[in-house]
Amino acid sequence: MGLLKSRLAMSWCVVFAVWMVPAVGQTVSDVAPSGTARVIALSGDEFHFHTGYPLAECQKDILHLKSILTRYPIEALGHWTWVLVRSQDWKPISRTLRLNPDSPAFTALEPRETFLEEALFFHDPERTAELMKEWQRSMPELLELAVSHELGHAFSPEQGRKLVARTVGPV
Repeated sequence: MGLLKSRLAMSWCVVFAVWMVPAVGQTVSDVAPSGTARVIALSGDEFHFHTGYPLAECQKDILHLKSILTRYPIEALGHWTWVLVRSQDWKPISRTLRLNPDSPAFTALEPRETFLEEALFFHDPERTAELMKEWQRSMPELLELAVSHELGHAFSPEQGRKLVARTVGPV
């Protein structure tokens, strides 16, 4: 019963987020650097950003995210969607979805989507400082932790624990 309730709640959250939090699509080819085979492995993924996220920042942040993702075996996941959300919208969205607003990332497994707060990419000094204090990590470490943690949800629990331990150590 708990698993069914959890799946229904997450499904509702994703539907609500997609309906209430429009994203502007940005495809891999729009922002991908030419080159390595690991970048090509990202071609099955989609990258989007929340309405109001400045295009130049989005493109830069997606490239940064892709550089981090190339360190992981994400091709094993198949198609995945990554959404960058403005910090000013993060807490209201998190609260509406009954998620921890101090967590800068969350994953919806069923639709295969991961949402990341823009502060992870250093755009909001106040929120960045808040996250660094809350998580006791530098922003590069916190971004790496957020990505590896969310990927850990996507992989099996055991693979996820090994992935996080290998990349950022115990949490």
